[in-house]
Amino acid sequence: MGLRALHFAFKEGRLTVPDYVQALNERVAALEPEIRAFEWFEPARAMADAEERSGGILKDLPLYGVPVGVKDIIATRGIPTRMGSRIFANHVPARSAGLVRRLEALGGIVMAKTVTTEFAFRQPGKTRNPWHTGHTPGGSSSGSAAAVAAGFVPVAIGTQTLGSVIRPAAFCGVVGYKPSYGAISRDGVFPFSRTLDHVGVFARSVEDAAWFGACLMGIDPRDESTGIRAPMRSLSVPLASLGHAPRLAVVRTPKWSLASEPQRANFEHCVAALRDAGAVVREVALPASFNDAWAVVGAIMDCDAARGFASLESRHRLQMSPALTDLLDRGKRITPEQHARNLARREEYRRWLDGLHDGCDAIATVPAPGEAPPGLANTGDAVFCSLWSLTGLPAITMPSGRGPRGLPLGLQVVGRYREDERALQVAAWCEGVLGVRMGLAGD
Repeated sequence: MGLRALHFAFKEGRLTVPDYVQALNERVAALEPEIRAFEWFEPARAMADAEERSGGILKDLPLYGVPVGVKDIIATRGIPTRMGSRIFANHVPARSAGLVRRLEALGGIVMAKTVTTEFAFRQPGKTRNPWHTGHTPGGSSSGSAAAVAAGFVPVAIGTQTLGSVIRPAAFCGVVGYKPSYGAISRDGVFPFSRTLDHVGVFARSVEDAAWFGACLMGIDPRDESTGIRAPMRSLSVPLASLGHAPRLAVVRTPKWSLASEPQRANFEHCVAALRDAGAVVREVALPASFNDAWAVVGAIMDCDAARGFASLESRHRLQMSPALTDLLDRGKRITPEQHARNLARREEYRRWLDGLHDGCDAIATVPAPGEAPPGLANTGDAVFCSLWSLTGLPAITMPSGRGPRGLPLGLQVVGRYREDERALQVAAWCEGVLGVRMGLAGD
């Protein structure tokens, strides 16, 4: 049941919040021991919160009674927030993140804290891919993607610095939506790279992702990124129809050789289906100036992290993973002048892509190299996401088929900076044409 249907079922009394949460609790009890999507979960507390939401004027709120999975680098008052690190094993915030306060004010319930990799970087957590538990769910928002795919919650919150919403959504066969940079406040979200970090959402349809994302957006004086540039245009809820077949720029990027043959074949099939449905499709090659964009985004992230982690590293370096300390060491070697040049390059990339959107409604590309890799030691490659994180563009991935192992494959739609509604409208149109419905893992 999508968020819109759920909203009206609650409002009209055809379903109660306690009954819905009880059904989710039972599903979690059956499947969570194998999937391990949750870092913190108390069924009795979820039921108590559901009882609190029952009845009254709260039924008019857009997230009334909606249980949400919240990534465990996002502060939750009175609930452990461990950052995927033993350093914060006993950390219980006294204040919730701004976006958590917002979702609760709109009637939502913090159902669980979802597993994250260490500080939302590379060291994996315990979560497994719900379609095949011998494969990674992706990262760093591992638990959020897996929880939605398994039907533990209808929606969840994640974060993305390089590819931590889009990639796990693609691996787990759900919709992932990374809004434009600054659309959702990061107040109370553990920072990895202040100039790259985004908050994003997971859902089982583009409409649900748009509905949930719109509820979390807004200017917040505690996060300066929410007020930069032109104000974020509000989203229509429910999402308005695009009204016409879109103009799509097919962008393979210089990293196309890293996509698997099944991913490439699936992408070609999707592009053909969209063209047959009326989309105006043209191939666009990025100019040579983009060839080093992946080095630029890596250097920006490393430098930001080295600065942001300085105090924590001075006290707890021995408790950090080698992957993280190696990154911090790289970041320390980047000079302020080099960092400034990298930030300037980002603006050049963004301006070029803004010009590209003068002639198209959105970009179509792949979200990941292919199916989720086997094993749990590696969460996969963010190579097909990081360019859009670098430039802050809105990105949506949706299921588009299955690979040879039966695991999900996805299609990614990328929009113009701060024009998220158009990107979501295009994604919804593509979703309708492709018609891929994964169902719930574990059924």
